[in-house]
Amino acid sequence: MTQESIKTRVKKIIVGLFKVNQKKISKKTKFIKDLHAKSIDIIALIAALEGEFNISIPPGEVQANKTVGQAIDYIKKKVKK
Repeated sequence: MTQESIKTRVKKIIVGLFKVNQKKISKKTKFIKDLHAKSIDIIALIAALEGEFNISIPPGEVQANKTVGQAIDYIKKKVKK
């Protein structure tokens, strides 16, 4: 799985959950500051990402992913394992 395909799939999930234009999402987009994510939004995002990529994201590791780019990099590492 390439970084580009991961990026595309992550952006598609974010667009669906946060109802934002895909063009407004970049690797620097912050979930809380830019997308105004609440706790319930983060839970839904985690569930969607876990299902999409067939991975498990432990709660302690969620806090480290504050931007879309960090989440994409994290998923890329998890998918390789």
